[in-house]
Amino acid sequence: MTDGIRPDINIGLSPGEKSDLEKLIGEFSAGQNKDSSENSVEENQKQLAAMKRLLARHGEMLMKFDSRMKAFYEIIRLTQEKSEIMNDRINAVIETVKEQKDV
Repeated sequence: MTDGIRPDINIGLSPGEKSDLEKLIGEFSAGQNKDSSENSVEENQKQLAAMKRLLARHGEMLMKFDSRMKAFYEIIRLTQEKSEIMNDRINAVIETVKEQKDV
């Protein structure tokens, strides 16, 4: 990544600590490059299989949620329709009572 460009580390380290830190960073970078080439295909396949399982599970959850939301929406719609019908009936009764009082 940044192997070619290494700015001077100036955070109050002694020259020995600085060289140890640079050596540790170099070993870590070399270890990453070595391991990534050998296990990358196998690890990628394992990660891909795990992601596929998770995606399938989340898809199933989403479909269940969608079907429940459709049922919930239908209940709310029918409740609203019932309320409107009841309001119309109540208004008709109120109008009838008002007309009978006026007569």
